[in-house]
Amino acid sequence: MLSPKFILNSINPLAIDVCRVLSKAGYQAYLVGGCVRDLLLGIKPKDYDITTNALPEKVIKLFPKTYPTGLQHGTITVAMENEHFEVTTFRVEGEYKDGRRPEEVFFVSNIKEDLARRDLTLNAMAFNPLSQELIDPFNGFHDLEIGLIKAVGNPSLRFQEDGLRIMRVARFAARFGYVIDQTTFEAMHDNLCTLRKVSKERINDELCKTLMSNYDTYGLQILLESKALEIVCPLLIYPNTELYVLPYQNKCLGDLETRLAYLYGYHFINDVKRELITLKFSNKEIKRVLFLLDLAEKYNQFMSEYTVSSYKYFMAHLKNNTPDTWEYTLDQFIKLYTAMGYGIMNYLAKFQGETVFSRREMNINGDDLITIGILPGPEIKRILDQCYQFILEKPECNEHFRLLKFVIYGDQLD
Repeated sequence: MLSPKFILNSINPLAIDVCRVLSKAGYQAYLVGGCVRDLLLGIKPKDYDITTNALPEKVIKLFPKTYPTGLQHGTITVAMENEHFEVTTFRVEGEYKDGRRPEEVFFVSNIKEDLARRDLTLNAMAFNPLSQELIDPFNGFHDLEIGLIKAVGNPSLRFQEDGLRIMRVARFAARFGYVIDQTTFEAMHDNLCTLRKVSKERINDELCKTLMSNYDTYGLQILLESKALEIVCPLLIYPNTELYVLPYQNKCLGDLETRLAYLYGYHFINDVKRELITLKFSNKEIKRVLFLLDLAEKYNQFMSEYTVSSYKYFMAHLKNNTPDTWEYTLDQFIKLYTAMGYGIMNYLAKFQGETVFSRREMNINGDDLITIGILPGPEIKRILDQCYQFILEKPECNEHFRLLKFVIYGDQLD
């Protein structure tokens, strides 16, 4: 972890330029929030948020190219060359009546008042890149040093203001592997009613970030133990599911959909589909998850027989139905089964030399059949299905002439 005085060289020069313009005009300007946290941790920030006591209309006048992206909240996006920086006026927030967003915001002149409204101490720091001063009224730097996630001020009030902050605690724990302050954790459990008010879209975003973190199972354990998981993913509370959300188990190293398939691996596909739809996952994401679960059933059938024929039918199902390239899907499936504790690689390797064509690779099609006098309709599909079964058993016969001969004469090849 870096000392505040050593992070200057890591800051985007254009972000410093924004602060410099504001400072020359007589205003305060600080980098704030996540970018300060990441800089102190030696992580390159994805973006830079800047806070100032300049009112939005003053910010607009100071920069040649701006966008009023969040004017009602005091946020102006400033364009510098090809990059964009959100500049927000110091503010405090009014009452949160719906547990999701403040009814109104009030501009203030004190940076510490602005920091007091933020969720966690590690996100409630500001840094002046011109004077190299760190503003840290809630000891966020100390909490970063000891690996602690702690709410700013009264944790119950923070979670009553915005229920999504409960998810954010789990997400940051999953990202950094930090422990959670006990009072903060208890407040998470005591204020779950506000999480119920949060939109599924916002919950989805935090859940996905948690699942794709370095300590994903740890983040899920926090959601489980705080009872938040019952609200977010109720299907995962069924018996035995806890085995898949405890830390230090075989971690699934696949993509988002593969990790979801790992979590939902012992549930009925239709139940999984309903929950993923409720959680506002995209059709493509849902299709990927369900296909991996379906592929698991086909793999179990292959393993129950463990023959060349059963291997070919497994691979044919994969190649013909995957929503992505079959190579990518197989790689994700291997990661899924490895996480579940199965040594899948050795079983597949035995049949590595077997050729399995997909339907698209078959060297005959419906037009070819019409050419030789077969009428369009169900008969075309039936014959193509027969041709495909034929080349699964005899891949060396996947030649146009041989397949036409098979259609006309049956399996009577020279």
